[in-house]
Amino acid sequence: MRIILNPLFAKIILRLNPFRKLIVVCKGYDGDDENYTELVWEDDQYIDFYEKELYFDFELWSLR
Repeated sequence: MRIILNPLFAKIILRLNPFRKLIVVCKGYDGDDENYTELVWEDDQYIDFYEKELYFDFELWSLR
């Protein structure tokens, strides 16, 4: 399951996700415009979620 997120919801879910059955991914992370990269709060809490040129597509994925 994939759900497109706006930056605010991506940041909130990433911070408050205690179950790890949901992951927040970003297309465009670290210059990779073709693949999605999983975000981890401990590593990515200081990125600018609202910078559309660097982080332009957030999605919520469900792990089964």
